[in-house]
Amino acid sequence: MFKIKDKEEVLKEYVRRYPELDQFIIDELSREYDRYIDLLKNLETREEAIDIFEEEIEKNERRYQDNNQMKALEGSTHDQFMEILANYGMIVFFRDNMIE
Repeated sequence: MFKIKDKEEVLKEYVRRYPELDQFIIDELSREYDRYIDLLKNLETREEAIDIFEEEIEKNERRYQDNNQMKALEGSTHDQFMEILANYGMIVFFRDNMIE
Protein backbone atom coordinates (compact mmCIF):
# COMPACT_ATOMS: atom_id res chain seq x y z
CA MET A 1 0.00 0.00 0.00
CA PHE A 2 1.11 3.56 -0.58
CA LYS A 3 0.18 6.81 1.09
CA ILE A 4 -1.06 9.97 -0.59
CA LYS A 5 -0.07 13.27 0.96
CA ASP A 6 -2.82 15.63 2.12
CA LYS A 7 -3.97 18.26 -0.32
CA GLU A 8 -2.86 21.10 1.94
CA GLU A 9 0.65 19.69 2.16
CA VAL A 10 0.96 19.28 -1.61
CA LEU A 11 -0.47 22.72 -2.41
CA LYS A 12 1.75 24.29 0.22
CA GLU A 13 4.79 22.79 -1.52
CA TYR A 14 3.67 24.20 -4.88
CA VAL A 15 3.15 27.67 -3.39
CA ARG A 16 6.51 27.44 -1.61
CA ARG A 17 8.16 26.90 -5.00
CA TYR A 18 6.05 29.51 -6.78
CA PRO A 19 5.00 32.16 -4.23
CA GLU A 20 3.70 34.51 -6.92
CA LEU A 21 0.68 32.28 -7.60
CA ASP A 22 -2.69 33.90 -7.17
CA GLN A 23 -5.81 32.32 -5.67
CA PHE A 24 -7.23 31.37 -9.08
CA ILE A 25 -4.19 29.21 -9.82
CA ILE A 26 -4.24 27.66 -6.35
CA ASP A 27 -7.93 26.78 -6.86
CA GLU A 28 -7.06 25.16 -10.20
CA LEU A 29 -4.28 23.17 -8.55
CA SER A 30 -6.74 22.08 -5.87
CA ARG A 31 -9.14 20.76 -8.53
CA GLU A 32 -6.26 18.97 -10.25
CA TYR A 33 -5.28 17.35 -6.94
CA ASP A 34 -8.89 16.16 -6.54
CA ARG A 35 -8.83 14.70 -10.06
CA TYR A 36 -5.70 12.72 -9.22
CA ILE A 37 -7.22 11.51 -5.96
CA ASP A 38 -10.08 10.06 -8.01
CA LEU A 39 -7.60 8.30 -10.30
CA LEU A 40 -5.54 6.94 -7.41
CA LYS A 41 -8.16 6.07 -4.80
CA ASN A 42 -8.63 2.38 -5.67
CA LEU A 43 -5.01 1.52 -6.33
CA GLU A 44 -2.98 -0.68 -4.04
CA THR A 45 0.66 -0.10 -4.91
CA ARG A 46 2.97 2.81 -5.50
CA GLU A 47 3.85 1.31 -8.89
CA GLU A 48 0.19 1.42 -9.96
CA ALA A 49 0.04 5.07 -8.90
CA ILE A 50 3.19 5.91 -10.85
CA ASP A 51 1.65 4.15 -13.88
CA ILE A 52 -1.38 6.47 -13.66
CA PHE A 53 0.90 9.50 -13.83
CA GLU A 54 2.85 7.97 -16.72
CA GLU A 55 -0.45 7.47 -18.58
CA GLU A 56 -1.29 11.13 -17.96
CA ILE A 57 2.11 12.15 -19.36
CA GLU A 58 1.54 9.97 -22.43
CA LYS A 59 -1.92 11.49 -23.02
CA ASN A 60 -0.41 14.95 -22.76
CA GLU A 61 2.39 14.03 -25.18
CA ARG A 62 -0.12 12.63 -27.67
CA ARG A 63 -1.79 16.04 -27.77
CA TYR A 64 1.55 17.37 -29.00
CA GLN A 65 2.24 14.55 -31.43
CA ASP A 66 -1.28 14.54 -32.88
CA ASN A 67 -1.09 18.19 -33.88
CA ASN A 68 0.66 18.51 -37.26
CA GLN A 69 1.02 22.27 -36.84
CA MET A 70 2.78 22.00 -33.49
CA LYS A 71 6.27 21.23 -34.79
CA ALA A 72 6.47 24.58 -36.55
CA LEU A 73 5.19 26.35 -33.48
CA GLU A 74 7.21 24.70 -30.73
CA GLY A 75 9.80 27.48 -30.70
CA SER A 76 7.13 30.11 -30.29
CA THR A 77 4.89 30.99 -27.40
CA HIS A 78 1.93 29.36 -29.10
CA ASP A 79 -0.82 28.88 -26.50
CA GLN A 80 -1.37 25.17 -27.14
CA PHE A 81 2.32 24.30 -26.97
CA MET A 82 2.69 26.27 -23.75
CA GLU A 83 -0.39 24.58 -22.31
CA ILE A 84 1.01 21.12 -23.10
CA LEU A 85 4.33 22.09 -21.52
CA ALA A 86 2.60 23.47 -18.42
CA ASN A 87 0.43 20.34 -18.12
CA TYR A 88 3.52 18.17 -18.27
CA GLY A 89 5.10 20.17 -15.44
CA MET A 90 1.96 19.89 -13.34
CA ILE A 91 1.64 16.13 -13.90
CA VAL A 92 5.27 15.60 -12.89
CA PHE A 93 4.86 17.85 -9.84
CA PHE A 94 1.84 15.90 -8.59
CA ARG A 95 3.54 12.58 -9.35
CA ASP A 96 6.61 13.60 -7.37
CA ASN A 97 4.75 15.24 -4.48
CA MET A 98 1.47 13.38 -3.90
CA ILE A 99 2.79 9.88 -3.32
CA GLU A 100 4.86 8.97 -0.29
